[in-house]
Amino acid sequence: KEFTPVKYFSIDRVFHNETLDATHLAEFHQIEGVVADYNLTLGDLMGVLYAFFSKMGTVLSIK
Repeated sequence: KEFTPVKYFSIDRVFHNETLDATHLAEFHQIEGVVADYNLTLGDLMGVLYAFFSKMGTVLSIK
């Protein structure tokens, strides 16, 4: 079977069973993603992250 580049992303609510306090809730949001292709670099990943957070209205700072 021939290789086909893919992109999969998921934004979901995550629940965890921990004691609630003023700084911790039982629910949070998590973003996951997989991109598979030839010749991808860290720069490609950083570009995807900058574009994603820019569309969400957040300025991303990667050091």
